[in-house]
Amino acid sequence: MASILRVNTLTDASSNNSVAMATVAEGSAKAWANYDTTGTTELKDSFNMGSITDNNTGDTTFNFSNNFGNANYCFTGMGGRQGASRSTLPRFNDNVTTPTASLVRIQIIDDQGAGSDVDRTCISGHGDLA
Repeated sequence: MASILRVNTLTDASSNNSVAMATVAEGSAKAWANYDTTGTTELKDSFNMGSITDNNTGDTTFNFSNNFGNANYCFTGMGGRQGASRSTLPRFNDNVTTPTASLVRIQIIDDQGAGSDVDRTCISGHGDLA
């Protein structure tokens, strides 16, 4: 039988620095990934990523294990390639596939706007789960 811990507020040992549980739940990342797009895209580590699809250069679709409540979640990220001299940026590739509650398509682009493979990209998604 599983244990259930029910609290409304968390505090430190001195009863200072209280945080409402809703803030903790709503502020936590609901999905994240550390991945490499050089060669075949691979997840180095992740949370709530059911599967990935390597679509093209630096272009990856992430299918969530547990869907978001809607497509209005927020994803942020950063990445780079060891020894590279150009800047890269992960972005929604929504001109090809619009984010849905069950997946997001992320493309890594360089400072010229071209798709770019990098050896480390980290993304995290915030929003309500279904």
